[in-house]
Amino acid sequence: MDFEFTKQQQDVYDAVGALGKDKFAKRAREYDVRAETPLENMKDFFDAGLMGMTISEDMGGMGSGAMGTDPLLYLLAVEQTARYCLSTSHCIHIHCHGAHLVDQVGTPEQRERILGGVMSRGDMLNATASEPGRTARGLYSLVTEAARVDGGYVVNGKKNYTTLGDAVAYNILFAGIKGVPMPDGHIGLLFPKGVKGLTIEEGSWNPMGMRASYSPTLLLDNCMIGDENVLGTPGFMPRDRWQARFHLSFAAQYLGGAQGVFDYLAEYIPKRGTAGDSYAQLRMGEIRIGIESARWLIYRAAALWQRKEIAEAEMFSMLAKHRAIENAVIVMDKAAQIAGSSAFMADSPLALKFRDLRIQTLHENIDKSAATLGKYHLGQSYDVTARL
Repeated sequence: MDFEFTKQQQDVYDAVGALGKDKFAKRAREYDVRAETPLENMKDFFDAGLMGMTISEDMGGMGSGAMGTDPLLYLLAVEQTARYCLSTSHCIHIHCHGAHLVDQVGTPEQRERILGGVMSRGDMLNATASEPGRTARGLYSLVTEAARVDGGYVVNGKKNYTTLGDAVAYNILFAGIKGVPMPDGHIGLLFPKGVKGLTIEEGSWNPMGMRASYSPTLLLDNCMIGDENVLGTPGFMPRDRWQARFHLSFAAQYLGGAQGVFDYLAEYIPKRGTAGDSYAQLRMGEIRIGIESARWLIYRAAALWQRKEIAEAEMFSMLAKHRAIENAVIVMDKAAQIAGSSAFMADSPLALKFRDLRIQTLHENIDKSAATLGKYHLGQSYDVTARL
C-alpha cells in the first residue's frame, strides 16, 4: 500500500488547507451566530475548481467518491475543511454525495443538465432521506409518499436535516412509492429549486452546534416531479447499499474536527504557559496517537473502495467511522483537561469546535456499528447501511 499522496491529492489537500486557514476559520463564528449556509465558503470551493470532486472525469470532474477512480481525494478536502469549520465540511460532504449520486446513477440527460450546472456555475446538490420518526421506524420506512400519476409523481411529506436545502439547484429527496412495499418502493426524486409545493418550515433549524450546516425541515405539498427528475430505478439505494458509500466522509469530518482541536491546543497551551507541564505533554501525545490511528483506518478504507473490493470496503468503512467518532469524543475530553475553563468562553474558537464536533458525532449509534461488525465476524446476517 502506497502511503504517499498523488500530486492531485496533495494539491487538493494543500489548496483546501489554505482556504480553511485563510477564509473558513475567519468566517466560522459569524456563520455560526447567523445559523445559515456558508455560501461564501462554497463559492470558494467553486472558484478553486473543487465543486466537481466527485464527478467523473468525462464531465470535467476529478473522479472521486466511493465509486470513483480516486475515492480518497474528496475525503482529504472534507478532512481539511473540518479542521477549520466543521459546518462547512458537512456542507461540502453533502454536496459531494449528491453530485456523486447523479454522476453514478443519473441518466445521460440528467448528468448533462445537472452536473453541467455544477461544473459551469457552481450549482450545489444534496441528498436527504431523513424525516421525523425515521430512526424509530427504520432506515427505509419512509412516510413521505410519492403517488404515481401520468408523467411522474405527486409527492407529499416532510424531510428534515436537509443540509443546503435552501441553496441547492436540486434537492435530492427520497420517498416511498404509494402502494409499493419497501425496499422496492424506495425512490429518489430531484426537486428543482423553486418547484411548486416545496417550502421551508420556519424556525426548524436551531441546534446547539453545527449551526452553519443549515439543515431545515422541508414541507412537500403536492409537489409534481416529472419522470425526467426520477433518479435511478426504484429501490437502488437499499439494493446497492448506497448509504454505506457515505460512511467514510463522515469519518473524515470527525478526523478533521479532532485535528482542529489539536491545532488549537498546540498554539494555545504554550501561550497559557503550561507547555512544560507533564500532564499537558501526556495528553497532547495521546491526542496525536488517536488522530493518527483514525486517519490511517480511513485512508485504508478508501484504498479498498479504489480496488472495488465493495463488501470489504463497506465493512471497513464502518470500522473506520466508529474509530473516528470514538476518538473525537476522547480528544474533546483530553483537550478539556489541559485547556482549562478559560478556553471555553461562549464565543471562543475552541467552544465552537467542541459544540460542532459533539453534535456531529451524534449522527451515529456507535454501539450499533460495533454490533454490525460483530455480526459479520460471527457469521450472522448484518446490514452495513444501519446507522441509528
